Amino acid sequence: MSSFKAKVAVVTGSGRGIGAATIRRFAELGADVVINDIAFYAETDRLIAEVESVGRRVLRVKADVTNRDQVRQMFKTVYDTFGHIDILVNNAGISRMKDFEVMSDEDWDSVVDTNLKSMFITTQEVFPHFKKNEKSRIVNVASMSGQLAGPAINYGVSKAGVIQLTKNTARYGAPYNILVNAVAPGVILTEMTQEELQTPLGQAQVNLSLLKRPGQVRDVVEGIMFLASFDHDYITAHTLNINGGVI
Repeated sequence: MSSFKAKVAVVTGSGRGIGAATIRRFAELGADVVINDIAFYAETDRLIAEVESVGRRVLRVKADVTNRDQVRQMFKTVYDTFGHIDILVNNAGISRMKDFEVMSDEDWDSVVDTNLKSMFITTQEVFPHFKKNEKSRIVNVASMSGQLAGPAINYGVSKAGVIQLTKNTARYGAPYNILVNAVAPGVILTEMTQEELQTPLGQAQVNLSLLKRPGQVRDVVEGIMFLASFDHDYITAHTLNINGGVI
């Protein structure tokens, strides 16, 4: 795996789960990191200590990435602190499992705003900065659910939108060497999915995999590291499936 020495990586929704693991791996590979989340968690304090223990700088910014003013202020804080950003990982996301016929407007809006609108805002706000870089990387966290008809229509639609957003923003970024890609995890064992995987529906999703087991957080993180790498220059608008062979 390549080094991210002298790079600055911002990861949204990184107070815990896949986002926190992504922060940890970037730091291990030499990057200075920005932890973003809408709330502070006890896990975040431990994560900061881990990053500092490997000699990397870390900044924690509390911001709601569905709010443009807060996103704009977040990037200003990062630039005031580090002077540049090289990598943006759009990881913030939520899931609200509701049957289509009883799903409320709030159930729909909260999921679509957090999972999709936030990526539109963060990408649009970081673009003017990235256009000044020699090279930049954006990695969006999509989902297998954006490519299959699943039980949560709000989640699936939001993640399908992430894939399309990735393709379109890659077109805008190409003239400036801003490579935009996505990872699309399948069923991954995280804090958010742990309870769901114990249900019959959750087990049915696991069984869609050729491997008949959920993936691990590290599987997704290594996919993100690959797409965020500066070792490649010809991969953009791509969605990397990490789903045990479902797709």
